[in-house]
Amino acid sequence: MHMLRGQASSDLPVEEFLFSVGGGFLFGAVAGYAIKKVMKIAAVVVGLFVAGLELLSYKGWIDVKWTAMENATRSTLADVTTQALHTLKDTASQFATHSSIAASGLAIAAGIGFVPGLIFGFKKG
Repeated sequence: MHMLRGQASSDLPVEEFLFSVGGGFLFGAVAGYAIKKVMKIAAVVVGLFVAGLELLSYKGWIDVKWTAMENATRSTLADVTTQALHTLKDTASQFATHSSIAASGLAIAAGIGFVPGLIFGFKKG
């Protein structure tokens, strides 16, 4: 890993590299903030739904099969997790096969900034 005057090892000017990292950080921060806000809203909606079911069950208006609901929820979460891991694996293999993305250096620079930005946004959200 050698640095030439004003250029990174991939012939990417330092200004473009820093701009890409900064842009990646910004997009990551916005994405992390939005993801956390959506998760909070979803948690409130699901919590209100379950509380509503419990109230209706308590009043005797409905009969909730909690064990069946728990099993269905567990199965759905396992399927979602499997699908997310499969999607991440496919995305990573797509990036690995496209050498033009890696050769440009801009995507790598943006990715370097995106991950810390995502973590920062998630913490602040």
